[in-house]
Amino acid sequence: MEETSLEAAIGWLVQAIYAGLLVGGELDGWIRRAGLADDIERLRSEVEGVEMVVSAVKGRAIGNQPLARSLARIRELLYGAEDLVDELHYWRLQQQLELEGGTRHDLDETDAHGSLQVERSTGSSSVGGLRSESWGHFDIEEFVENGGPVKAICKHCRAVVVCTTDKGTPILCKHLKSKSCKKKRGASDPSSTGDATASATSTATDGISSTRNMRGSEVEEPKHGTRSDTYTWDKVTFSNRIKDITHQLQGIRGDVRAALMILGSDSSASSNHHVEHPHRRTSSLVQGKVYGRDYEKAEIIRLIKGHKLSSSVTVLTVLGIGGVGKTTLAQLVYNDPSVESQFDHRIWISVSNKFDETRISREMLDFVSQGTHEGLYSFARLQEVLRGYVKSKRVLLVLDDVWDDMNDCQWNQLLAPFKSDNAKGNIILVTTRKPSVAKRRGTVEPIKLHGLKEDDFWILFKACVFGDENYEVKGSLRTLAWQIIEKLKGNPLAAETAGALLRQHLTSEHWSNILKNEDWKSLQLRRGIMPTLKLCYDQLPYHLQQCFSYCAIFPCNYRFLAEEIVRIWISQGFVKCSHSGMRLDEIGRLYLTNLVNLGFFQQIEGGYSSNNQTTYVMCGLMHDFARVISRAECATLDALQCNEISSTVLHLSIVTGRVYWYDEKFQQILRNTLKKVKNLRSLVLIGQYDSQLFQQVFEKAHNLRLLQVSATAGSHSFLCGLVNPTHLRYLNLQDAHVWPGDLPQVLSKFLHLQVLEVGLCRDTSFTLERMVNLGDCGERLIFPSLERLPFLTTFKLSNLRKIREVSVPSLQELILVEMPELERCTCTSLGDLNSSLRVLEIRSCPALKVFDLFEKGHNFVEQPSLYEGHNYETGWKLWLPGLRVLTVINCPHLLMPCLLPHSTNVSRLHIDGVPTLLKMEGSSTENLEISPNSRSGENSDETVRLDGKILAFHNWGDLKSLSISCCGNLTSISFRSLNQLFSLSDLRIVGCRKLFSSDVRPEVTDEYAIGAYRFGLRCLRSLYISSSGITGKWLSLMLQHAQILKELFLNDCPQFTQLQIEEEENSQPNFISAPEASSSWGPDGLLCIPLNLTSSLEKIAISRSPYLRFYGNKEDFAGFTSLQELIIRCCPGLLSSLAHNEGNDVQANRTWLLPQPLGQVVISNYDHKTLSLCFMGNLTCLRKLEVLESPGLESLQLHSCTSLEDLRIRECKQLATVKGMQSLVNLMNLEVQENPSLVSLQLHSCETAQPSFPQDIDDRLL
Repeated sequence: MEETSLEAAIGWLVQAIYAGLLVGGELDGWIRRAGLADDIERLRSEVEGVEMVVSAVKGRAIGNQPLARSLARIRELLYGAEDLVDELHYWRLQQQLELEGGTRHDLDETDAHGSLQVERSTGSSSVGGLRSESWGHFDIEEFVENGGPVKAICKHCRAVVVCTTDKGTPILCKHLKSKSCKKKRGASDPSSTGDATASATSTATDGISSTRNMRGSEVEEPKHGTRSDTYTWDKVTFSNRIKDITHQLQGIRGDVRAALMILGSDSSASSNHHVEHPHRRTSSLVQGKVYGRDYEKAEIIRLIKGHKLSSSVTVLTVLGIGGVGKTTLAQLVYNDPSVESQFDHRIWISVSNKFDETRISREMLDFVSQGTHEGLYSFARLQEVLRGYVKSKRVLLVLDDVWDDMNDCQWNQLLAPFKSDNAKGNIILVTTRKPSVAKRRGTVEPIKLHGLKEDDFWILFKACVFGDENYEVKGSLRTLAWQIIEKLKGNPLAAETAGALLRQHLTSEHWSNILKNEDWKSLQLRRGIMPTLKLCYDQLPYHLQQCFSYCAIFPCNYRFLAEEIVRIWISQGFVKCSHSGMRLDEIGRLYLTNLVNLGFFQQIEGGYSSNNQTTYVMCGLMHDFARVISRAECATLDALQCNEISSTVLHLSIVTGRVYWYDEKFQQILRNTLKKVKNLRSLVLIGQYDSQLFQQVFEKAHNLRLLQVSATAGSHSFLCGLVNPTHLRYLNLQDAHVWPGDLPQVLSKFLHLQVLEVGLCRDTSFTLERMVNLGDCGERLIFPSLERLPFLTTFKLSNLRKIREVSVPSLQELILVEMPELERCTCTSLGDLNSSLRVLEIRSCPALKVFDLFEKGHNFVEQPSLYEGHNYETGWKLWLPGLRVLTVINCPHLLMPCLLPHSTNVSRLHIDGVPTLLKMEGSSTENLEISPNSRSGENSDETVRLDGKILAFHNWGDLKSLSISCCGNLTSISFRSLNQLFSLSDLRIVGCRKLFSSDVRPEVTDEYAIGAYRFGLRCLRSLYISSSGITGKWLSLMLQHAQILKELFLNDCPQFTQLQIEEEENSQPNFISAPEASSSWGPDGLLCIPLNLTSSLEKIAISRSPYLRFYGNKEDFAGFTSLQELIIRCCPGLLSSLAHNEGNDVQANRTWLLPQPLGQVVISNYDHKTLSLCFMGNLTCLRKLEVLESPGLESLQLHSCTSLEDLRIRECKQLATVKGMQSLVNLMNLEVQENPSLVSLQLHSCETAQPSFPQDIDDRLL
């Protein structure tokens, strides 16, 4: 850990110890009864003293190695103290469980050495009376009817031994003494494979005190003759350990105090040692040649030109990690002549990590005025002066290297001078390394910078190393160069950093050393890539630094699920409770969100297995950086890259692939490494390995909190039997090879266990079912009970082929995946599980029929009062009140409650392949997608009505988006239910031909008659209907209540025949207001747009409605005062009725009067000869026009389109003339394709146009 984090680490450990020794807590009383109160009180007092002294350091350990070493020693001792407190908690839990089980052992019942001997059964859970030590070396395989053992398997040589209950012990002893068994035991002490509690005994004696002793004075270690079936509480040993830690803390605290006295305690001395992040000022000038950013530059310039006439400020953001070239790209754009010519003023401001509105405003003034403004200190006055200079001017403002995500008020104040009434096309270009800044400030999608492409990077690399991009690299240097390039991840600053080192000596030896040591990753290189990344890291609070750096033990691009990474952080104690009332998992998710927003993790949407789940990755240079800053405590031993590992490492991953089996050198490195690390808290094993090799690490790793194992060639249960159970919180066994009888017994000792995940590969020949004692269960295979694990919060089983029944205790997360034979899931305490469960995931359990929680839920749903009356929530508040994630997929026999979601807390819901339910996927606060059940298909003729009997609409009040697709049998949606979707802003209905069709009349007229729908869809902003049989009558009803609708999309709705805009004073009966009177509804095909929507609609798209025509005068359609985009395709009748004749001649020029705000128009299949576009008040904002597939059109008149920038004309076979081209002075893009009759265009006034047309057109400038 870096010196800058030592004080924070000590503070975190102090708080962890305080929390464990909470006065008045359960442990406090137990400690007093154990006779350790005085020792613990002295330890607590010393920890408080350490906290006070360390708080006075204030950063002065930076650059002061003696002081830094003292702080590091304090940190190590505090780790030992925290471990000790955790062990005391374990012993308290152990005694509590024994008392609850009826076996009472008082703490004062000790032997002559102060030890309490608690005899434990070492056999299977089904064999309670076995007492001989010999039975601890065997797994019981078979039983007779009365429960006695008749067959056992030796844990060492795996031999099968047939025995009887009266002569079993002598037979087992004889086998243990046999030559074959002794030979197999060979390298290991037989006692090491006994009960896991033996390991716990050694923890109390030889684990912590010797490894944590910083001055060489070790607590006396008892002999290793403790029986494997004896659980030993040794008060004397614990007392000595507490005193030893207290004594050492006292001595080192004195050393730190003396060092601080030498340094002096005045504030000026302290401030000199503070970590100051330099304000890196950047210039608008490009420094040297730039490689590989042509595409990004062109895209930004295109966006700048495209927003030339925008009345609002456009904010473009460039996003990327440090050193990727954000500033360089901004410089390229800023200095481009085509950009410079478009602006009256260009301003370059280097913001960096300190956002100072006054400084920024003064620097802006320096760019737009000739005078000096040093005397102006008022931010308000600076803003007024600045506004005077930029008023009615087009300005390009570059804000480079923005770190601080200032609040909206600050941001709006800063940009206020550029938002004056006459401002047009002002552009703000922001470069940032924080996704949160890009997301909150950008008005368009950010330009995301990644590493350079390989060819561009090779040229840059040669320029950095040799000073010549054309230099020809040969021989071994070329080979080494490409090996180094692969590690630089395309980052330009990394290329500059490595180039400066490589060009010192152009020799293979020098380059090989740099490659081996990865010198470019040094934090000591001024302005190197790693110090650049560290600037952001140093801004993080310590708890986020912990979470980020810890993940360095996983491989680069390792995909975490949010739940997975949060559980891991919780197991290490990185996530602390706050006073906000949030649960630990919620706080952990907030940590993850912060790290994503700050750019330390990347969020990957979908693509994770078949579940398409969102994952999080740390990739590229960010992963390299995490390994650099965490190397004192986190390490990875990779078979492909074996680096030196420090003995201080607490978290270790070993990635072997298959190299372990044939690389003897790696095996030796692995053995040497495992001998060095003694204080491991995390061990992650990825790849193939021999479990026997890890026996020694488990014998020494007494402090493991996390163990993740995969792809072993040995027995996982063998390893778990060696793991000290005292501290373990997280146990993940994948591709598990588990021998009979081991795991249930081992798991019962992991009293602190929070997360248990067990899974198998599909093709493995070993089965977890073998670990379960069948006993009297007949053919039914039952997973063992987990009731003895009081802190277990997460339980996951996957790919267990023959398990038929699972019994679960109170949990927060229950996950069952690929369990083809599972029939029952019962609960040891239904009430506790119901109240505690947060995540429930059941996938591909085709035989599952019984699940206690669902059966209880069904009882609630079947109460008629829940739907018929107003008490929807009465019963549901008691069912799974805290559940946030509910996933049930491919469980065709599992009956679930129909009313979903069950509460407003659901953040993720995914139901599919479940009887009686439609497929549903989404969350109660964001999006919900409804489609046919994948198991039911569309073969059923049974009609479906979406109402409160199918969905608990009252729990979807915060839903933002609802999508209903391909539900061919869906006939109606209850408007009473829709009325409860108060926050719905986006409604999509696709492929529902029977929904609201004329031949299916919903029985909901009473809902309208009583006015139940008068507030429905009040937040709806976007409505999309496609491939639907909905009538105009029903859509008109929906539109009448969508008061603020912004976007209306209608595609393939053949029932629509008439389009009408409601008149301001309608003398006709309001057919919508009286739906119960069928005769007053008007024709089914009439679509009436309410008058209020003419001021709110911004986008209208209508396509594939061949019978639709507009009824009204030409001014009616021009009355859409906010309309910005209009698309009408494959609706020839609608277009013809919108374009009115001038005079009585049907072939005369037809004029289409359009709304003035329109910025884009797309039309196709226009079937008249002429078309002239006009605008209300002769004012236009039209920038883009597309006329497509109109074979009858002969003449197009564009005299009124004076703002047009983009014109596209395609497949208009009879089009011969385009008039008014001389008026298109702003035209930039012109595309004319497949118009054989169009032979000439007048382009003499379109100087900025970039035409694209076939060779048969005469492109002479006439």
